[in-house]
Amino acid sequence: MLAKGHELQEVETVLAECELRGYLDDGRYAGQLIRSHIAKGHGPTRIRQALLQKGLSRESVETALNGCDQDWFALARTKARKKFGLAPIADAKDKARRVRYLLGQGFGFDQVAHGLEFDPYE
Repeated sequence: MLAKGHELQEVETVLAECELRGYLDDGRYAGQLIRSHIAKGHGPTRIRQALLQKGLSRESVETALNGCDQDWFALARTKARKKFGLAPIADAKDKARRVRYLLGQGFGFDQVAHGLEFDPYE
């Protein structure tokens, strides 16, 4: 709006009015984006990064993620089964490939271990 020649005071007044009426709500926007990413099977790390890239504050992102009742371990298992089926891990190379895939989808190592059903401490 500033680039179109509107005064800063006018822009701030309009934005404040939009927030007051509920047209602009970072919390609601973050929640909607989180639900969208969960539907795609993305983990919390990837979701956090996507929300930060959209310009949401770190505080809004963390509040929205903490308020989400998603079971990330179950989602990691579902994502792994959808991608790899029920076939057992064949060898170390196959295990590494599966781990890289789930890490790339935004899951933490504990979630990956749960999703692939292996003991991370062995």
